[in-house]
Amino acid sequence: MKKENSKELLIEATINLINEYNGDVSKATIREIATRSGVAVGLINYLFGNKDNLITICVQKIILNVVTTFTPNLNIDSSLDNNIKAKYKLSATAKKVFEFLFNNKSIARISILNDYKDYSDNSNSSMTTKGFIRVLNDLEVDELEKEKIAFYLTSTMQVAFIRSLSNSNYLGYDFTKKEFRDRFIDDLIDKLL
Repeated sequence: MKKENSKELLIEATINLINEYNGDVSKATIREIATRSGVAVGLINYLFGNKDNLITICVQKIILNVVTTFTPNLNIDSSLDNNIKAKYKLSATAKKVFEFLFNNKSIARISILNDYKDYSDNSNSSMTTKGFIRVLNDLEVDELEKEKIAFYLTSTMQVAFIRSLSNSNYLGYDFTKKEFRDRFIDDLIDKLL
C-alpha cells in the first residue's frame, strides 16, 4: 500500500471516529484508528508524527467542510433598509456559528487553537471571517470596513468561546445557556454596527 493511500485511509477513519464520538477526540484511540483504517499503528507516527497531529489535520478538514458549506436560512423582508438587513443577516449567521462552536467543543477548540498557532489565508478562522464578509454585502460601508467588522466578530467569538470553557459567567453571560449565547451575539453586533 502506498504512503498516500495509507494517509488518506487514516484520515478517513479518524474523521469517521471523531464524528461517531460526537467530536470527543479523546475517545478515538490510536489502535482503533489503525484497526478501522487497516493500517499498522506504527505508520500513524511515521506519517503524522503522533496522534495529535493526525487529529488536528482531521479536525481542520471537518471544520473547513462545515465553514465552506454553511448557508444559514435568512428570510428577510426586502423592503427593509440595507443596513438593517445586513445587521439581521450577520446576527443570524453569527448565532449559528457560535452555536456550532458550543455544540462541538472539542473540535472547535482544536481548530481555533491550531489557527492561532499556524494562521493562514486558508485556515478555518480566515474562512469564517470571509463568510461573514459575504454576509455583510448589504451593509453600506466600504470593503475594508466590512473586513474589519468580520475580523472583529470572528476574533471576539473565538476568544469568548475559548474563555467560556473556564469561566462561563465572564461579562455576565452564562455561555452554558443558548439564550445567553444569543444575547452575547446581539450585544456584540450592536457594538460593531
